[in-house]
Amino acid sequence: MKCSRTVELVKVPGKRGRMNTSRFFLAGTLGLTLLASAVSVLAIGASLFASNSLPQTTNNPAALAKQSSITFVGTVSQLAATSLAAVPKSSQTIVVRVDSVLKKPVAVSLKKGDTVTVEVKDPAAFQEGTQATFYTEGWIFGSGIAVKELGHAAPPTGGTPGAAETSEKPVVQDPSQITDQDLQRLLSSCDFVVIGRVTDVHQWVIPKSAAPRYRTSEHSANWQEAVLQVQSVLKGPKVKKNKIVLRFPLSRDVAWVNAPKFENGQQGIFILRKDELSGASVGGYKADVYTCLNPGDWLPMIEEARVRSLLKNR
Repeated sequence: MKCSRTVELVKVPGKRGRMNTSRFFLAGTLGLTLLASAVSVLAIGASLFASNSLPQTTNNPAALAKQSSITFVGTVSQLAATSLAAVPKSSQTIVVRVDSVLKKPVAVSLKKGDTVTVEVKDPAAFQEGTQATFYTEGWIFGSGIAVKELGHAAPPTGGTPGAAETSEKPVVQDPSQITDQDLQRLLSSCDFVVIGRVTDVHQWVIPKSAAPRYRTSEHSANWQEAVLQVQSVLKGPKVKKNKIVLRFPLSRDVAWVNAPKFENGQQGIFILRKDELSGASVGGYKADVYTCLNPGDWLPMIEEARVRSLLKNR
C-alpha cells in the first residue's frame, strides 16, 4: 500500500496534469518577461544617464562661441605638426597662424601673428592655407599655446586667406568669467547701460587743469576718447542726440591691462560711469563723458538677454 500511494503521488492524471503544467509554464514565462523588462529599464536609464553626462557637440556658431574659451581667426601653416615640444605630432595636430583674436581669457597671452597648435577633430577638413574661425578650449600653455578644437567655421571675412590680416578684431574677455553676482554689482553701481557702436576713436589731450589727476607716470594710461553712437538705453535717462563720449586707457600696463579697449566699429553693451571731468565736444555741442574701466564693463551682444534679465530683477 505504501508503495502504491507513492506511485499515485508521482503519477499526474491527464487533465489535472495538463493544468499544473500550464501553470508552471505561465509562471516561468511571466518571470522571464518581468526580468527582461527590468533589464530594459536599467539599459534605458543607463543610456539617459550617459547622454546627460557627456558634453553635446554642435555645429552652431553661436553655441560654439559660448562654449569656447579661446576663439580666433587663423590660417593653417602646417599639417600633422606642432609648434610646442610638449605636444607630440599626430595626424590630428596642425599649426595655425593667428590672424585675429576674437575671444580669450585675460590671463592668456595671444595676439595676431602668434602660432598655435590645434588638435582638430577631422584632419581631412584642413589643408595648408585654409583659413577658418577656430572655436577651442585651452590644452597646454608654455612657450606657446596648444588648444583643442570644439568646432570651426568659415571666417567672417568670407574665407579669403589673409583677409583677416587687414583688420585686427578686438579681444573679447570671456563673458563666462563674469558671474551673475559680479555683473549685478556692476549694473547696480553704474550710471548708464547702453547698447551702442563706436564711431570714432582719438587720443584725449588732457587739459592743464586736469593734469594732476591724469598725470603721466610709469603707469601712464594713454587716455583715448571714443564717440559712442547709442542705439538703445537699458538703464539711465535718454541720451542727448544719442551720442556720448567714452574715455578709456589704451595702455596695456599692469595697472590698465584689464580695462576694456575700443576701436572704430566695435559694438556691444557698455556699462558706464560718469567721469569727473566731463563736457567733451562732439559735433559742436558738449557731450557728457563716461568711463568703462572694469573687466565686464563691456560685453558682446550675445550677453544682451543676460543683462536685461539682471536689470529687470535687481
